[in-house]
Amino acid sequence: MMPLYSSLSDIDLVELLKTGDSYAFTEIFDRYWDKMYVHALKMLQNEEEAKDLLQEIFTSLWIKADKLELHTNLSGYLYVATRRKVLNYIRKSKTQTAFYDNLYAYAESNQQSAIDIINVKELAASLEFEIQNLPPKMRHVFEMSRISYLSHKEIAVKLNISNNTVKRQISNAIKIIRMKLENPVRLITILISLII
Repeated sequence: MMPLYSSLSDIDLVELLKTGDSYAFTEIFDRYWDKMYVHALKMLQNEEEAKDLLQEIFTSLWIKADKLELHTNLSGYLYVATRRKVLNYIRKSKTQTAFYDNLYAYAESNQQSAIDIINVKELAASLEFEIQNLPPKMRHVFEMSRISYLSHKEIAVKLNISNNTVKRQISNAIKIIRMKLENPVRLITILISLII
């Protein structure tokens, strides 16, 4: 039975997967695990973390198969899902400096990735420039939140201002930064959302 599945196209496998076909899932897993693992490993430089994140991606693929809507090919979908998962993991587990270091290393080692369309170092420098050019009080609140990782409440207490003022300052800072940075707008929005 399995040789039959190995001859199916990705489109056919996805259609079968949506019906809960475990053989289709197994074929997708066998077909793409190694490729996605290499992709995640290049970004993380850690075998166990890469395996754990890939396990989550494929588990989610199986659980949410009936709702799966591909706007690209299966390979592209899995690459994007893997990249997002890894970047979210890096954002949550590393300091901002380590996040940028990982992002630079990834961009430099993956010449065909969409993220390489822009110069990541230049974008990071532009982002830092725009942060430094925020109004002083706004910049201070933004840096306390995004660089020192203080909560809104902690910032409010330290600066003797309300929680709402902290939220408003951070929201306004993000709007200013987004407006000032140049294209590609979609990627900049993603990058900024990763450090939010």
